Amino acid sequence: MMVYKNEEIVLQNKIIIEHSYIEDGLKLIERETVIPSSKKRCDILFEDKTGTKLYIEVKEVVDDKAIEQINEYRILVGKENSRFMLLSNYPIHEIYQLKLNNLQIEYKNINKNDIEIHLKNVLEIPKGNSIYQTKENIIGILGKNSLIANGIYEYVANNLHTLDTPIICNISDGIMFQVVQCNEKFLSISTIGNRLLFHFPNGNRDEVYEKYKKIIPELYRFKDKNLQIAEKKDKEPNQIEIKLEYIKSLEYIKPLIDEAFKKVLKHF
Repeated sequence: MMVYKNEEIVLQNKIIIEHSYIEDGLKLIERETVIPSSKKRCDILFEDKTGTKLYIEVKEVVDDKAIEQINEYRILVGKENSRFMLLSNYPIHEIYQLKLNNLQIEYKNINKNDIEIHLKNVLEIPKGNSIYQTKENIIGILGKNSLIANGIYEYVANNLHTLDTPIICNISDGIMFQVVQCNEKFLSISTIGNRLLFHFPNGNRDEVYEKYKKIIPELYRFKDKNLQIAEKKDKEPNQIEIKLEYIKSLEYIKPLIDEAFKKVLKHF
């Protein structure tokens, strides 16, 4: 079975949903929060029951590099009304616990496999200081394409999402659908160019494209005779897209939505 990179994102997903594993009374602000006065991003930002911001960086394993990273965030943000924590999937070595204690940085070890997730509904998660915050705001800005965008969302929420295979949607400049137990998105509705994006993180994008291009000719994938140039220009080598305005009906693109979803499910 293929092992996804960045397995820590699965722990991120789970702790965002079940944050009582950290402590009671937490309120989620956003994921990938931008650190003030920098372009750096911390994995999760909560607010605790006292109103204090809690910045959490999630790692599979804590090491010196991870400690340097969370300490840099602490220096940039400042200590006032802020807390900082390293969350690790694996137990933290005593040496690193001592370093964290000396820096007065909190830490916790929670194995992602110990957190069971059963979501009744798709969960919306603001990401990276998004100006939109909710899926309604994303869909609303799409104008004449709002109806098909809403139909796509409802299809994912009512037909793909289940208690045993829960789906979250990250809200940034679009709606990015992701299976909780996986670190890859499979579908995005983007406000940039008003597009629907199908993601194939396992490197089989071209195969899928050739299969569906015959029945959905409006699909787009960068293609160039000069493969060397194509590799440089194809910034999303695992992505197929279609303009929302070209989608004739939900039935028209439903098979490809299902394909993207099933491809992800096969690899976690």
